[in-house]
Amino acid sequence: MSDRFGNLSPEGLDAINPWEQLQDVLMWVHNRRVVREFRDVAPENETWIANLSTPRSRLRLACTIRDTDTAIMCQLRMWLFYVICGQASDFHPPLYTMPTDRYQQSVQFAPQVTLYFREDIEDVEPGYSPIDAEISFRIKNENYNTFTPANAQTLANKIRTEFATGRGYVWRKGRVKLTYRRKEQGYQFSVNAFNEAEGVQVINKVLDLQNDTLDREFLTVSEFSQNPPIVPGQEFIYGQTRRRPRRRPVGNVRFRYAEVHIWGVQNAITLVDMTGRRRNALIIA
Repeated sequence: MSDRFGNLSPEGLDAINPWEQLQDVLMWVHNRRVVREFRDVAPENETWIANLSTPRSRLRLACTIRDTDTAIMCQLRMWLFYVICGQASDFHPPLYTMPTDRYQQSVQFAPQVTLYFREDIEDVEPGYSPIDAEISFRIKNENYNTFTPANAQTLANKIRTEFATGRGYVWRKGRVKLTYRRKEQGYQFSVNAFNEAEGVQVINKVLDLQNDTLDREFLTVSEFSQNPPIVPGQEFIYGQTRRRPRRRPVGNVRFRYAEVHIWGVQNAITLVDMTGRRRNALIIA
């Protein structure tokens, strides 16, 4: 029929048990996460007799999917691991942040657009998170009480034209930092590009959204005097050897979504979405 997770022959596809195949994949994917989370706990032996002398060893056993589990038991084990034990946080990176209402209590701001780009999952280097990029700018000549849903729709249409055609606009992120500061027009952002020409191209596309043109008087370009390694070395940090964070990683990033933040509106309004996962987007591309 097939080897484990290998190519399945046509005759094997007809004979396969759908539940057994699904359970096999769940065990392969989910249990690897359990092992990584509970790597401080000695693994169970082949007869599944675990050392239950500590709470974490009991949790590891309870979270691990077994071949004899029913569908309900698999679901409960995954619920315990991802929801009750809090491992669902793996689905997004750690953040330095604060609740929206607390921020808006102390800061009043003009409408701000954020464009988000992310590396395709098939291009991600093993052991690293996908490279991403954000570009934000203020909407000129608008305030929180003048920017309307019609304005948002017009802006969403422009973003779709500039960034959301095909599979999404792609640019190569890298180690040349281009900073464009023209505060009277609402611009104060940086682009880490592979080279200056590509960075200028990205900036021009952002400026086109408000029919502005690049003025090099307000553009600053900087590079590392010595490029750091693409794959950083390891160092002893907080009690164990860890890999140092990458500095200005190099890779292609693709447009995924755009949103606008408005003071007095608690949740950001999604203008254009190419992920299929964001709620109430004005345009789904």
